[in-house]
Amino acid sequence: MKIIDMTCRYQTSSDELQALDVSRRRFLKAATAAGLAMNVKLGELFAAGKGDEAIATADRFPHFRSEPVSYFHVRMKDRFWAPRQETVRDVTLPWATSHWDAAGGLDAYRADPSVYRARLKPGDMEAIKFIEAMAAVVGLQRDAAVEGLIETWARFLIDLQGADGYLQAGFGVTLSHPPERWAAFSISHETYLIGHYLEAAIACRESTGGTALYDSAIRAIDNMADALLDSGRPYISGVPEIEQALMRLFGATGRPEYLRLCGWFIAQRGNHVSRASGGKPIQDHLPVQNQRTIEGHAVCAAYLFNGVTEYVGATGDEAYREAVLSIWDDLAEHKMYLHGASGNVSSNFEGYLPEPYNISPYDTYGESCAIFGNFQWAHSLFRLTGEARYLDFAERMLYNAFYASLSLQGDSYFYRNVSQTFDPKLRYDWHPVPCCPPNIVKLLCKIGGFFYSMDRDGIFVKHYGASEADIPFGKGVKLIQQGDYPWDGDISLQVEPSRPARFALRLRIPAWTKAHSVTVNGQVVQGDVRNGWLTIYRYWRTGDRIELSLPMRIERVTMPPRFKGYENLAALRRGPIVYCVEQQDSPAPIGQLYFPPDAKFTAEHRPDLLGGVTVLKGKLPQATTMYVSESPVPVMFIPYGVWNNRKPGAMSIWLSTKPHTLNDDIKAWNDMARA
Repeated sequence: MKIIDMTCRYQTSSDELQALDVSRRRFLKAATAAGLAMNVKLGELFAAGKGDEAIATADRFPHFRSEPVSYFHVRMKDRFWAPRQETVRDVTLPWATSHWDAAGGLDAYRADPSVYRARLKPGDMEAIKFIEAMAAVVGLQRDAAVEGLIETWARFLIDLQGADGYLQAGFGVTLSHPPERWAAFSISHETYLIGHYLEAAIACRESTGGTALYDSAIRAIDNMADALLDSGRPYISGVPEIEQALMRLFGATGRPEYLRLCGWFIAQRGNHVSRASGGKPIQDHLPVQNQRTIEGHAVCAAYLFNGVTEYVGATGDEAYREAVLSIWDDLAEHKMYLHGASGNVSSNFEGYLPEPYNISPYDTYGESCAIFGNFQWAHSLFRLTGEARYLDFAERMLYNAFYASLSLQGDSYFYRNVSQTFDPKLRYDWHPVPCCPPNIVKLLCKIGGFFYSMDRDGIFVKHYGASEADIPFGKGVKLIQQGDYPWDGDISLQVEPSRPARFALRLRIPAWTKAHSVTVNGQVVQGDVRNGWLTIYRYWRTGDRIELSLPMRIERVTMPPRFKGYENLAALRRGPIVYCVEQQDSPAPIGQLYFPPDAKFTAEHRPDLLGGVTVLKGKLPQATTMYVSESPVPVMFIPYGVWNNRKPGAMSIWLSTKPHTLNDDIKAWNDMARA
């Protein structure tokens, strides 16, 4: 069916848009006076009262096919994400800030703002990242104490900045800050820190309206551009991050010099003229346009290629486009674990092995930051291609490995998200390199911003969960999503356009479902699913209701023989949820459980368990080198995302599909020791 655009649109030039760099209320007032209906050509209009406007126009990213709806517009109303957002605000923020701030963090500030003085370690990269995380919390709900702490931490950092704008002037010489400015130093975190500083500054400007940190970050970026662009200096940005930060700045400002600077950084990677190669660990072994496989440190790769993908969205560079699509395919098809984690312990640098299909369960590294990075990269690839398959992988990461990364209590976390362990493993109360908490908090708070997108023809519903979204499409469309996803696949969408309008609503049909059905106002909708989307194009009126059914069946999952380490292993999955078994839920040692092909399981929702989850119950035989039990033992599988929230103990996603032999036991213990 050819979709004809019937919505009303108004055009505004790029110069006029840039001139609208004013406060949120002034922008909205000017937009109304100009008769400005929201059009994806104008990007997002953030909700009133959220600070200064960052107008990311689609004209700045003409090669992206859609624009996401900001989390400012979306309120989670479900039992899966909304409670985690409350926990982050009430527990995680005071817990994390107290570790970075010797003065006591948020609790100390709340106790008496008049005497509080920040005591951060100069140049602490993760504290800088956490400023962005706090801004995301404020973006969900204004909080004077959190905003005050942000301002105080920001002032502490701004006061260390050099007069010329060089950010690290007062930070001292560390691994993060090489002894010489702008040195070609492969493990440098110099631009990594500036990138996170910039992202924190943009986030603060968007959520609080504060500009001091933003102005400081712009001085730092301009200083960097003056030092590097057109200098002929051999340089490598070391640990990637600046690339995606610069694209975020370009999206917010439209200034071409920031796009050019990002392109310069990308072009330096793999360019070894007058400098040594940083090698595969930082993706410096080849020019980016020549890379086809994912290599090196998993977090570095995720940050770099997300930045490159956004650069392609702005420029249309075909060589970079071919590279990022091929690299993603290598990750998704060859190097991603069932629960959405990536990276191998045996790589020895928190990254990938060069050969495909080598992701044995015992070798899972699964750093939480890599999961976060790959999740946002998957969404950027969706923007580039319009294909839902990238969101299928994003969903796998989100509901499994990522969800497990922070405890349900909110005050401990996993640095690694393993596939199995036979030793009690606790989450970290804190880690010597606390890079994960800022990313975990950011994504938990901004999760609603990944649920919906827009293009010139309508709205994409990318993820499912009870929520209310005020979508700035046409004259405005409110979507009310109801259901108990991911435990139940029956989803209701109420459509409330501010005035009747014709547009497309595109529903993602997940790859895991074997069937689906859709009705609108009780009438069955027939249509082909293309690139993972079922499109409903019609004249919408307030009160129209979509009912989507995605039946969730219990699946027994095995890996293809080409994957190493999965011989005679099977796992369970239901809908988007990957399951695991903890030792406390099996009367027999889980290493001795035998998972025959005819094993039967039933799903049962347990509102009293782990915040309310659906578990899988069945009986499995206990198999040892001596016997296979005649009476199978009762076993309960829980969602991987909530494991290690009771007493610590053994856990595994994968169980043996045949009785054990002595050699199997020896191999299992060796694998356990290796993990």
